[in-house]
Amino acid sequence: MRTCPYHGKPLRLHWKAGLAVFVALPLSACSMVSMPFSGKTETAAITTGSIAPAVLVHEPLPEALSYSDAARIGQTAGLAGLDEMPKDGIDWINEVTGSAGVVRPLSSPVAKDARTCRDIEATVTSIGGVHRYGGTLCEDARTGQMEIEATGSAS
Repeated sequence: MRTCPYHGKPLRLHWKAGLAVFVALPLSACSMVSMPFSGKTETAAITTGSIAPAVLVHEPLPEALSYSDAARIGQTAGLAGLDEMPKDGIDWINEVTGSAGVVRPLSSPVAKDARTCRDIEATVTSIGGVHRYGGTLCEDARTGQMEIEATGSAS
């Protein structure tokens, strides 16, 4: 039996203290304590860019184009910006379906009714082959919502 280095008496752990530690330790991982140091109780949300913005995909879609691929094409083009999309295109990849390709602008951006739209062309390489699709990508100036409408297969 071990002895206490301070007074030489045998060490005895009380079962109540052991039980309290056994119960409190796992539960402490589920709690969150926040102490405001600056007098403010709320902080502004910070956008980190780790999640791509949602894109509204208009249906129906061409037969070989999945909803997920159309959304990823819109996200990629939207992140580049309608005004700043390079003429030679932007590579995109959908980790969910394994599809990849390039999205290219076909026209200059046109502003109409608080929306800016641009015609685009997307190449999709998937397990079903290589396809080209045309479409329109729009951004709502008030909400920032991106929308994509596939107008059909180019080949």
